[in-house]
Amino acid sequence: MNDTFGIHDLALKAPSLYLPIEDLANARDIEPAKLIHGLGLRNMSVCDVDEDVVTLAAGSVIQLLEQNPNVKPQDIGRIYVGTESSIDGSKPIGTYIHNIVHQYFTTKKINDTGINHIDVIDMTFACIGAVDAMHNSLYYLYANPDKVAIVVAADIANYDLASPGEYTQGAGAVAMLLAKNPALVSLSEKWGVSVKNEHDFFKPIRYQKINNQMVEIHDEKPIFDGQLSNAVYQDRITEAWEHFKEEELLNNYDHLIFHLPYAYHGRRIVAPLLQQELKDTGSFDTICSENALDTEDEQIGKLFSKSKYYKDWVQSKVAAGDNLSSDMGNLYTASIFLSLVSFCASAGNLRDSTLLFLAYGSGSKAKVFSGKVQAGYHRKTALWQTEKHLTNRTKIKFEQYISLRNKEITRPLSHQNTVLQKSSGITPTNKFERTYALKT
Repeated sequence: MNDTFGIHDLALKAPSLYLPIEDLANARDIEPAKLIHGLGLRNMSVCDVDEDVVTLAAGSVIQLLEQNPNVKPQDIGRIYVGTESSIDGSKPIGTYIHNIVHQYFTTKKINDTGINHIDVIDMTFACIGAVDAMHNSLYYLYANPDKVAIVVAADIANYDLASPGEYTQGAGAVAMLLAKNPALVSLSEKWGVSVKNEHDFFKPIRYQKINNQMVEIHDEKPIFDGQLSNAVYQDRITEAWEHFKEEELLNNYDHLIFHLPYAYHGRRIVAPLLQQELKDTGSFDTICSENALDTEDEQIGKLFSKSKYYKDWVQSKVAAGDNLSSDMGNLYTASIFLSLVSFCASAGNLRDSTLLFLAYGSGSKAKVFSGKVQAGYHRKTALWQTEKHLTNRTKIKFEQYISLRNKEITRPLSHQNTVLQKSSGITPTNKFERTYALKT
């Protein structure tokens, strides 16, 4: 049998807090049904005072190592991070994760020979950065098949308060163990790519005069154009699919996995692609007739997306990937991998199922690639305890959410972290360093 490469295991880290979307909608005078039924939102992940992108990312890696006790420092060739929430303009958060991994092996009294030879880097391209990190790491494994690689997708998706993006917010991390002959999902060597410079969503350096001096300000909350972003997402995915597919069809795949800015976004993005495929294969007119649709209606695209045929197709191929997004919100780089966790944890028997991944990052780039669920995948998913990540969270009130965003709360509302923030970088102490330690 020829060797395959792909995702051997996954580990999810959710923030400690959540806000029900209904509470946010009521406070913002938005009809809750618009968000719950229209966008598929239920809860928004919220970081506690002592949580940031490093505690989330490192926490997911520690969970991954706990699930895979046979992995030793000398086995790990790299720890690559995809994020757009970095805490430093120069130093990658991968260095902080590496330090926590070192602490973990030391605590476990495992020989850490080779720990300083693990390659570490961050990769940034909006929401597709972790897919890029995974793509790059797979090529590393092709050349070094006896090694494993850890790829971390971690982000905090915050928008301006009361902005149109606020209700899609979320946070979290997914760590992936990549290896030869993986136990979870083997990945294809063929990828489709589409890139074009756009300004649908970006985080520029901003300038402000303070005390008559011009000061550079970096704000993690983005400048974005929601309608443009939807259009650009559609364009890049369409082009990447065309680059990838050759003679393939969407219907050749059992399930589709999307980057999800909100839970129901994937099912909206794929509708025009499926419609075109059905036209190309000569079955669109028949399907429309069976669903009482007039192909000459100028609204046929919208009508098709509301038809029983399409709704059934979505339930079969897409819907299981929405579940965790509904309860956690947008995770930026981790969103597409959260969708994979959701599928594997809730879609029933996936053995030998074929997966099509459709990844997008604003700015803009899309990648399309495929995978196959492995026969023994359930032995991995049994370790995830996905529901525990959600039920262990603490529900907060809207007023607490606002106080957290305004940094008016100084003490944690929950104490569940495996990685502790020892200094926050807020004061000049230690030159504004942020330091972290593994909870013992």
